[in-house]
Amino acid sequence: MTAQPEPATTSTSAARPTLDDAPFNRLHLLATVCVLGGAALDGYVLGVIGHAVGPASAQLGLSALGSGLLAASALIGVFVGGLFFGGIADRFGRRRVFLWNLLAFVVLSLAQLVVDSAWQLVAVRILLGLAIGVEYAVGAALLAEFVPRRPRGALLGSIQALWIVGFVAAFLIGSAVSPDAWRWLLASSALPAFVVLVLRTGLPESPRWLQAQGRTAEAEQIVHDRIGDYAIPDVAPAAARAGLAELFTPDRWRQSLYAGLFWFCQVAPFFAIFTFVGPILSMLDVQEGFTGDLLMNVLQLVGAGLGVWALHLLSRRAFVVSSFAVTVVGLLVIGLFPDAPGVLVVAAFGLFTLVISGASNIQFVYPSEMFETRLRTTGVGFAAAFSRIGAALATYLLPVSLDALGAHGTLLVAAVFPLVGLLASLAWAPETRRSALA
Repeated sequence: MTAQPEPATTSTSAARPTLDDAPFNRLHLLATVCVLGGAALDGYVLGVIGHAVGPASAQLGLSALGSGLLAASALIGVFVGGLFFGGIADRFGRRRVFLWNLLAFVVLSLAQLVVDSAWQLVAVRILLGLAIGVEYAVGAALLAEFVPRRPRGALLGSIQALWIVGFVAAFLIGSAVSPDAWRWLLASSALPAFVVLVLRTGLPESPRWLQAQGRTAEAEQIVHDRIGDYAIPDVAPAAARAGLAELFTPDRWRQSLYAGLFWFCQVAPFFAIFTFVGPILSMLDVQEGFTGDLLMNVLQLVGAGLGVWALHLLSRRAFVVSSFAVTVVGLLVIGLFPDAPGVLVVAAFGLFTLVISGASNIQFVYPSEMFETRLRTTGVGFAAAFSRIGAALATYLLPVSLDALGAHGTLLVAAVFPLVGLLASLAWAPETRRSALA
């Protein structure tokens, strides 16, 4: 693990307190709002397709595989965006990438109004996924580098909670919009994107990143003007050719692989199941409709809140191990007992929804703490990209699996993902809760 145990005393921090110990102020609040606003936007963009995929598929003549591709298209883009733009942000800075990315959100959201073929829509959704991948790679890393150590875990955990808020908002708005207006529904993400874009114009560059680049005077000026008389902790200088290859050196490959693998195992069943939650509940003989869908979304919100609380109480390792174990049990109960009473099915599915929503709060905390400043967005971007392989694959294949195996068989297959996550966490999960950023 690259993060160093606290306290972090260095030549620059010995004479005065460091950024890690600064009180929470207006700059920290601005960084938090900018990052959490982007997270809610990401959730909205990925969630709104759940209401649009049906009418869009019918109007554009998509098969089951085509519908799966449309649902997974943004996730494919997240893979590419996270993989490549994390390295760009490590090389050229967080602020520049973070700002221009929101302009892409606005333009691409509006572009969905004029698509007139399946491939045009898939292409735009893939490009939106690229923009979301940038958010995943840069947002958590930037917030981790700005905020003090004490609230860092809760604030980073709140990224996923706000993602779920955006996801649920997409459900509520999608439920109120006519299916014929699916283009307007998809384009509605332009409005929150514009608001967040305006807010981000007031955010400076990360002082830690500037310090790693040797631009110490600029970094100290930002800290002096926006935070106060605090030292910037020493960080490892940026390498001339830093990139993905550095994530897989002999002393780092397990950490890098685990950062993506645990995320992969969380999001694969989440995206697949909740993109097609209506057909799944119907096959499980659970009554569909607005009330049932609303209950699922309320459980997601409650789970997200409980997840932030659990992050405060539990070690990082205990958090991932316990949440994977409960998720496996919830899916196995539904899959193994097809003749179970409806109450048991609803309870097991509710447990799965509650826990997987809360468990996902650690997705932006863990990788941000595992990687040092000079590689942080590269590492977080790789982890996000790796995770989206599972999300895109599971979402793309789930309609086919439902046709072939039914809901119970599909949920049994879905249980393999958290089971792999559980085993990987028992073997490799590090403890970073009380570590200072390197």
